[in-house]
Amino acid sequence: MASKKNDSKKNLRSLEASGFYSDFEKEGILYAALIRSPAPAGKVKSITVSDLPEGYFMLCSKDLPGTKTITANKTVIKIFGYGNVAYSGEPLGIIFGPDEEQVYKLLDTTNITFDVENLESALHNVINNQEETENFKEFVEQINEMPSLDTVIDKSHVEENPNVVVATREVKYGLYEKLPLAQADTKIFENADFSSTDTWKEKLLTPKWQETEGAFAYTEGENIHVFVPTRWIAFTQKSVAAALNINEANVFIHKTKSAGIYPSGLARTTQLAIQIAVSAWISKKPVKLVLSQFEQENYMVPGVLTEITYRTALDKDGRFTALKILIDIDIGCSNPFAQEITDRIAIAAASYYKPENLYINAKAHTSKNPPTSISMQIIESQAFFAIENEIQKICNQSKIFPDELRLLNSKTSKDFPFNIPTGNVEAVIQTALKASDFNRKYASFHMEAIDRAEKDSKPFFALPLRGIGVATAYIPSGYYGQTTLSNDTKLEITLSADEKLVIHTIKPSEVVQDIWKTTASEILQIPKQNVQIDSDFPYNQIPECPEDSYSSISILNELIKKCCTDIQKKRFHQPLPITSKRVIQLTSRNKWNKDAFCGTPFYTTSFITTVVEVELDTYTYSEKIKGIWVTMDCGELFDKAAAVRTAKLEIQQELNMLVKGKIVPCDEINISFVESDNHSGQVGGLIHNSLPAAFSSALSLALTTQLTELPCTEDLLFQLIRDRTKEKNEIKKTEIKGASE
Repeated sequence: MASKKNDSKKNLRSLEASGFYSDFEKEGILYAALIRSPAPAGKVKSITVSDLPEGYFMLCSKDLPGTKTITANKTVIKIFGYGNVAYSGEPLGIIFGPDEEQVYKLLDTTNITFDVENLESALHNVINNQEETENFKEFVEQINEMPSLDTVIDKSHVEENPNVVVATREVKYGLYEKLPLAQADTKIFENADFSSTDTWKEKLLTPKWQETEGAFAYTEGENIHVFVPTRWIAFTQKSVAAALNINEANVFIHKTKSAGIYPSGLARTTQLAIQIAVSAWISKKPVKLVLSQFEQENYMVPGVLTEITYRTALDKDGRFTALKILIDIDIGCSNPFAQEITDRIAIAAASYYKPENLYINAKAHTSKNPPTSISMQIIESQAFFAIENEIQKICNQSKIFPDELRLLNSKTSKDFPFNIPTGNVEAVIQTALKASDFNRKYASFHMEAIDRAEKDSKPFFALPLRGIGVATAYIPSGYYGQTTLSNDTKLEITLSADEKLVIHTIKPSEVVQDIWKTTASEILQIPKQNVQIDSDFPYNQIPECPEDSYSSISILNELIKKCCTDIQKKRFHQPLPITSKRVIQLTSRNKWNKDAFCGTPFYTTSFITTVVEVELDTYTYSEKIKGIWVTMDCGELFDKAAAVRTAKLEIQQELNMLVKGKIVPCDEINISFVESDNHSGQVGGLIHNSLPAAFSSALSLALTTQLTELPCTEDLLFQLIRDRTKEKNEIKKTEIKGASE
């Protein structure tokens, strides 16, 4: 019996995060560094390291015991690059040994030889080696050694087009359904009282202080142990087993804590885990890889690069007669979730507003940039940044107050493509505006900005510039329109004979655990300490989906209530133990029509309004936030103090990312809630979906010119003011010249 119990324990895998991968050590550890391609194109012929000392190793694709690739959602990713290079910096191999400093010295001596298939790869290879050449003569010799144009330009070889559209989504409503695009545009925009066109970009910065991605692995007999900050254990386990050509039962993935604010990962984290697992498996030594800050910032960027162009038409009463939205998404050389990302950004691009006419054209395309991933928690943030700035811009044009314009355009329209469950929008907006005294400050700052723009052509020696901005946003829980991952949420709860309750699921944060335990103890009337959360799963029963794939924490709250209520009904009529299983299927066709791309796309949402007041020093171009006022509707609120702590922590994190290279100071932070009977929604991510847009809107008002991208820099602010001043002077010159003539 004992051996069977031990075997069953060996087959269990804990999905609870423990420690940081970089903290794990083992005797005889080897340190690793990735060999990356210096060129963005070309065919790799060979990779060599001169004078590899004893005890040091170099591996590349040909050394892999099993499969050379991993496949995520039909997207094939090379474990180590081979054949044609996909992007500059693609990992082609790995060097590891006992001395980390020596490993990096060996990395510098690595020689990557290309079969020159085109002039671009040949030139890049020489130019990237220029720093290592001792003199100009040697550099000239390298140029002379390049093949002739006749051999380089091989007309039979056409390099794969790096810019390929891999996902699209088009939405038409109103006149855009009935008329050709050009005709609809003409009819709408010629009759508009106010119109605006602008392109918006928001790029997420990675804070320097956080732990970079990486992994640690060691072998134990026939088993391999990998410590990695993965959120997709099932996929990582399968992929490591396939690359090593061993049974999944011999692979132990130990989930470690993610130091990043927003996870970088999924498939890219799995790729790192395999690269280290292979190194440990072949060398039979413990191996650790810690990416450098440069690698983290350039190859592990969370989310995708997106440009969103709005053409907006508004009538004199403040009603949107049209939103025409063009979305360009750069997924890098690959992204397994391109369609999912495209669809979610397209939905968020209209936010909760309901214009009379709507046209959305979203395209995701590949490029020569590094591969990207999906960050479920912030997938919509770039769309909210764009639309909220666009709304603030047209408020300034039309002189309609931001709250009036937002509320007027959120009114329900039965046949509108998207029905977003946002809770009490009016109460949330008005609470935040009242707390911040927004309307009075906005009117005052707006009039002062107009006066300054008209009269003052030298704003460099003025008092600090003031501005205030507001942004609204939501964050969804449970997406009905998933196309890439199964997102049905399951839960199993057991009440034992000694009245101990076990909730079998992946452990959430300490705060959420406490909420779940409180909920269960109240329903079942048992001591809170009797409630346990079990995150151990048999290796072949680990949930297939990434942990936070559809923000299921709020959905699990509902399932816990249902399971506990079910057990409470049965416990006095049948013997213990009693197990209750529940599932919420997020593929409901009566809610969301995937084919028509319309309906209610989310199980529930949390809604936020954020107001930011800024002050800009005209001498130093230093930004300071005078105050941040946040109001949220997260449905049923279980722990208000915990929600406030989460929001304040996210605000501090955001202050690191608004301006490149500095932290923006803030004098005052105010957080409030509007409680409702809606399903409980998540708090995490709401700040990132709203604060950047509120900050840039406030800064735009202070500058009296439009800031269209974040993060900003002091040079950019200086340039914007200088350009506005120059433009004003040009207008004055033209007026004077016209008057004299």
